[in-house]
Amino acid sequence: MDVINDARRYRLASGLEINIEHVPHLQRAAVVWIVPVGSHQEPKEWPGLAHLTEHMVFAGGQQFRDQQRLMPWIQKRGGRINATTQQNYTAYYFDIEPDELQQGVLRLNDMLTAPRFTLADLQRETRVIDEEYQLYSRSPHALASAAIHSKIEYPRAFSDFHIGNARTFGNDMTKLAEALKHFYAESYAPQCSQVWIAAPLSCQQQYAKISECLAMTEASEILQPPPSSWVADGEPITWQNWQGEICLTRQPGLGISLVVVTCSLSDWPILVELISDTAPGSLSQTISQQLGHFISVRVERHYHDNQQIFFTLWFEGADFSEKDAQQSLRIWQQWWEEASRLSAEHINHYQALAQAEALRLPAMEFLREHALGFIFASSAETDLRANRLQQAFSSITCYALLRSRHEVSIQNVECQGLYCRFRTTQLEPGERAGKVYAFTFYPQPRARPTIIPALTENPPRVPLHYCHEPSGRVKIVLRPAAGAAITDTVRESLIQALSPVFSLAKHAAGEVIWQQVRGNDLLCISFKHVTELKECVANLIRYWPKTLPPSTIDRYASLSLRELLQNMPSLLADDLDQWMVSYIGHAQDEAEALETMLSALPLSWQTFTADRLPLQRTLHYTANAPGSATLLAFIPYPLISSYSNTVYHRLAGYYESAFYHQLREVEAVGYAVACRQRVYRDRWGLQIILQSSHLSVSQLCERVVVFFEELNVSDKALAAPLILGDQGSGDEEIDRYLEAHLPLPSVSKQKDEMDNLSPEKAHAALIRQIKAKTGGWVFIE
Repeated sequence: MDVINDARRYRLASGLEINIEHVPHLQRAAVVWIVPVGSHQEPKEWPGLAHLTEHMVFAGGQQFRDQQRLMPWIQKRGGRINATTQQNYTAYYFDIEPDELQQGVLRLNDMLTAPRFTLADLQRETRVIDEEYQLYSRSPHALASAAIHSKIEYPRAFSDFHIGNARTFGNDMTKLAEALKHFYAESYAPQCSQVWIAAPLSCQQQYAKISECLAMTEASEILQPPPSSWVADGEPITWQNWQGEICLTRQPGLGISLVVVTCSLSDWPILVELISDTAPGSLSQTISQQLGHFISVRVERHYHDNQQIFFTLWFEGADFSEKDAQQSLRIWQQWWEEASRLSAEHINHYQALAQAEALRLPAMEFLREHALGFIFASSAETDLRANRLQQAFSSITCYALLRSRHEVSIQNVECQGLYCRFRTTQLEPGERAGKVYAFTFYPQPRARPTIIPALTENPPRVPLHYCHEPSGRVKIVLRPAAGAAITDTVRESLIQALSPVFSLAKHAAGEVIWQQVRGNDLLCISFKHVTELKECVANLIRYWPKTLPPSTIDRYASLSLRELLQNMPSLLADDLDQWMVSYIGHAQDEAEALETMLSALPLSWQTFTADRLPLQRTLHYTANAPGSATLLAFIPYPLISSYSNTVYHRLAGYYESAFYHQLREVEAVGYAVACRQRVYRDRWGLQIILQSSHLSVSQLCERVVVFFEELNVSDKALAAPLILGDQGSGDEEIDRYLEAHLPLPSVSKQKDEMDNLSPEKAHAALIRQIKAKTGGWVFIE
């Protein structure tokens, strides 16, 4: 398919390059502004200055300030916004409804070309970045990445990468402000930047919206052919072979780090698809079989420019002994030698999988990867692509092995401003000769499917819920029952065990996706034909673990904030390990046949129903890191009708931007600050997140109550139309299924019209919920 229908490239008189693209499959308009300057270019005496600059420009420009700045403006309209500072570039990106594109670009241009740097904002953002640094310094992924970067011999800037903290910024805000302004003036000149815009609108429609915002005139130079990503080429990375050990109690595994030379970054997604495949015969499955336990595969991209990609291939799930590490390296070496000789048919297949993955990305992530050069390659260059991949594999000359282990008796060292227990020794590669491993690359000839029958002795009845869908693909949706949930341990075990099923489905042009949507874990299986679906269900039964660890919330005290947020549904669950299943398809007899097959799964089944039980749970935990306090809360809306739900939907957008502004920007409570509409336990409500290193849990609770009590909510404040962020699965049929089963009160239209709930009354009712701590509350201190 033609992903990009049309593209226009311009260079303005200022030197700023504008790229406009018509991408029909996107639901929203997306914008990415790339400045090719990152931590490598910041002054050595100011570690973290590039990251601080990224934070400071969000304070607003000369035209748009306070609640009219880009971030609160985007949040009120349900869009998404983010930024990142990397070694050699800084990127700002957002997505929004296409009709709002003009106003979004106006605000982005204002903050990046005319930032309003003030000492008050500087003091706030240095505190916020220090909070971020505290979180970062406890992240196993960040510590492992820092250890790897510290061993690069050239360029040495990799070792100096720093996100900044209170120590590096110092106490002299005036001096820091001077350094900030100088760095901005030198680095953020228009001629050094690119703007990428993509939308379902035509290029002409987009141009009409943004030309005035960016001072585009008829004199603008039209660029042909389209350029590659304007991320500057860096010096070739050089290092010696080494192996290291790092103590990461919650992230055991083995990392193989390497640099590949490539002349086309768009080949990278194919490489990732090849490496991360989990189908039978894949790299990860071969290593898992040899080591005797499941090993997951993760690809972490550290750095890229227009000539090289530096990444680590992580095998995670267990401690690796020295023997395990050497055996895994030999398997990897044999694998990439075979992968470098793949046929055009195989390359085409993995290219199609990579493109399908890219098309599933939200607009903002899609455009970011495309702007950086990673998607897409032309479908007409198959032979060239195979040659390029072979050349990339042959460019690998050095390896690094990093074993992350539960217990390692080694000294503390500093890497990129982070402190960890880490040591290295010279890598002594073992003999590459020896056992020859058999790998499988896809597509493979399809074997005749073996349908597994139901259990013969007293099979459990599966109360499968049938949803008639006369057209489209056939689907099974498996999820924890109403009021139930699974915990992190159970989810991890299932995803590990079922990973071959996920990949086999992809290779067969189907989908098996595990995702969290509206507070529920959903296992969605989708195929074009019911025969293919049955074959996948047979694989599901074959790989489903016979026993699962019991669901318990006892170990949540040791989870990170991100994992706590991911597991909030199970924290709020009353019953665990209960499941329900639905079939979305063409005929009732298909559902009955699948119901018989599913009875072979070792699960406890529950009839499909919505959760209408009262939600009330308060949990207290002791934090892993002393000196930090976390508050997580889910407050259900006090709904009395479907109309009242609409009122709270409108309030949610107002709450989100005001809460972030007050507690993150004005009061500087901490780095993790959010108030967002979510659905948990089949209920609409507000999710509140607060984390602070200088306030207690009780103080955080007080801040929340004071915020809502002092917030002025009026019809005028809510006059602007609010478009709430999408909480869907990305599949229209699944989203319709979920929407149909949300437990909104069933009331007549007359009652709705008579209700006439005002925003003030709804806000007051929610304050009562918050004061009474109604819903689910988690305190960690």
